[in-house]
Amino acid sequence: MDNLTHGLLGLAIGALRRPDGQRAPAPGQGPRLDGPGLRWTSPTDRAVLFGCVLAAELPDLDGFLPAADPVLQALQTHRGLTHALVFAPVWALCATGIARLIYRRARSRPVFSYSLASVLFAHLLTDLWTGWGTRILLPISDQRYSLDWAAVIDPFFTLPLLAGALWALARKRSWRRSLLVGLTIAAAYMGFRVGSREILVRRVERAYPAATRVEVFPALLSALSWRYAAILPEGYSLGRVSIFGPVEPVRTQDLPAELPERAADNPTVAEALVWARVPHVSIQEREGGVLEVRVADLRYNMGGEPTLQFVVLVGPQGETLEARLERGGTIGEVYRRWKDDRRGALPAEGGAG
Repeated sequence: MDNLTHGLLGLAIGALRRPDGQRAPAPGQGPRLDGPGLRWTSPTDRAVLFGCVLAAELPDLDGFLPAADPVLQALQTHRGLTHALVFAPVWALCATGIARLIYRRARSRPVFSYSLASVLFAHLLTDLWTGWGTRILLPISDQRYSLDWAAVIDPFFTLPLLAGALWALARKRSWRRSLLVGLTIAAAYMGFRVGSREILVRRVERAYPAATRVEVFPALLSALSWRYAAILPEGYSLGRVSIFGPVEPVRTQDLPAELPERAADNPTVAEALVWARVPHVSIQEREGGVLEVRVADLRYNMGGEPTLQFVVLVGPQGETLEARLERGGTIGEVYRRWKDDRRGALPAEGGAG
């Protein structure tokens, strides 16, 4: 998910630890943290909160790692080993070390334990439940896993966490309660989404009994609406479905074109095809025997049209001449398409080239 959500969720996970001041301090050591006279938190309390926020952000440092081209950076380098379970203790150790440098009197064990929990639940899990997915089992398995519970940006999940953090800043005497209330609301919302998706998958499967596979994935900026793709022998059926509404077909789409051997063997094209669970592929021959290959995943669409494409120029020997991401136009163009999609304005039907 986005980095704001990672950090806020990490902060809330840090608040799960019972602060030192609630462990009945000896006479003269100060008030309880949950009492009306709050004036202090221990170095360990502060280090845990700081370490959890930091640990929740560290895996995305992979965005600075080198890659052969932007497509491989997005699909292979990002959310690769840095987002695997085996690497989580490394991030927790880094966060603990930095927190201990700042809060020298803090105890290492609770800082490490909660930093590890933050890496696992505030970053790895939240990336896993998006449609983009992550290779969480590297190096044991190279498979990309995705739960499709939420979009990469979901304000309905983020806002309770943000409200809890702001309330904790404003009402410091009840900081922990504020953070935990925000966490509880966000967790309840995500639980609702998990249950909704299971119901909608069954509903779409009943609507398309001939489908070999059904994908149900989040719609942008919506708590109730979802998108689906039914993979049929003759092509794709794309549409919308809501927990309180019917299954609405939007358009049909041909199955992807078969790639020439030199394009199919290209590492960048192959990586894009592994990522695309509902692939849309178009090929255009350019001057000098260069092939322009466009790979999209129709899980990312508005009105059935892809909003994210990986474009690879493949040379005569199968080499990558250029690779880039196209995100559906400018922000204004994407916003207009999103509004049209919300109103149900449908494009003309068409197949993949």
